[in-house]
Amino acid sequence: MRDCHAVTRRLLFFASLLAAPLPGQGRDCDGYLTMLVVPAGYCVRVFADKVGPVRHLVVLPNGTLVAGMLAGGGLVRLRDTNGDGTADDIVRFGPSEPGTGVAWANGWLYFAADKGVIRYRWPETAAAPNPTGEWIAPNLPVGVWGSAHTMKGIAVGRDSALYVSIGSETDNCQVNDREPNSPGKWPCGELARRAGIWIFRPTADGAVPWAGRRFATGLRNSEALAIDPANDRLWGATHGRDYLNRVWGWSDVASSQQPAEMLELVVADADYGWPYCQGFWKRAGTTLVRAPEYANRPEVDCSLKSGPVMGFPGHWAPMAIAVTGSRMPSAYRNGLVIAFHGSRSRAPLPEDGHFLVFVPFDDSRRPSGEFQILLRTEGPIGSLRMAGVAAGPSGYLYVADDEHGRIYRIEPHPPAKR
Repeated sequence: MRDCHAVTRRLLFFASLLAAPLPGQGRDCDGYLTMLVVPAGYCVRVFADKVGPVRHLVVLPNGTLVAGMLAGGGLVRLRDTNGDGTADDIVRFGPSEPGTGVAWANGWLYFAADKGVIRYRWPETAAAPNPTGEWIAPNLPVGVWGSAHTMKGIAVGRDSALYVSIGSETDNCQVNDREPNSPGKWPCGELARRAGIWIFRPTADGAVPWAGRRFATGLRNSEALAIDPANDRLWGATHGRDYLNRVWGWSDVASSQQPAEMLELVVADADYGWPYCQGFWKRAGTTLVRAPEYANRPEVDCSLKSGPVMGFPGHWAPMAIAVTGSRMPSAYRNGLVIAFHGSRSRAPLPEDGHFLVFVPFDDSRRPSGEFQILLRTEGPIGSLRMAGVAAGPSGYLYVADDEHGRIYRIEPHPPAKR
């Protein structure tokens, strides 16, 4: 691993280029001073404040915004009824369960509570959902919060198939979790029930719960999930493991940038490598390398695993993805928008990665070229922690900040003059 450390130090220069500041416009949509920075010709405003720990977002065809709640339980419905750019109709509903993922498809609203997925009938012309929900995927693995990945992302396909991410219970399937030099379990038993994507389909008789099976494996925590409606492709962004400096003696610099956060095209029955392989981030392209827990396992061949489509510097923490289409504004048209929470695992180096980024598609709707930063903050570290993103009517992007209980809206016009 010594050679990897040297390469990583040389790549720090390129990481700084990727996170280079946007031209700061310094004004929100109403013309007031703001710490938030968006591309020239756009502006950002606080759409809702003091909402609580908002996680994933979805915008219904009628323009209603719905957010999943990490604590306090359930869902929040938000509308701007007077056209002033802020939510004035805020209604809480749903189960009294904490959760993350939220999606709407074919007249149904889906919510991924930590313990399972519930859905509510909500036709696109209705102002509110049917208050009676049905648990279509109950009793999913949870584990101890703060150690296991309890939060779940969801996406719904054209055929109403439900995809659910179930994160790992441990950092990297060590015999002694997160303990220095502890080897990895062989084989890793978690993979039978966690660290992958599960698919659930409606039963022929319409009964609940739905029938489910593992769709893809080897994904440590891919709560950022999205379906491209143009072709039904499933995209996921995965968190890499933590603290290689504390656990395996890597330098602080190398540990701050590795392993990579990874963007994957998720396909049926694929294996993306966790815990046996981890991403090695390079600006020229991220590859899979053997994890140190499995350095002495010749059976591990990372070249046989499904590699990422794109990589990002370590510990940026991808939380949510939105897919955009041809009707969106030019700054985020036809591609993926990824919300990064920002790092707490780069210690003792400062945090990094508090960005909303856009990954453009080529003509085949696959990532092409380098990503672009759509939103960042000039405020103190941790003043922006994004957990959700959704594309809405009129070209708006909605962004959730779970730590500060706030939802922002990026709008395709310059700030007002004051």
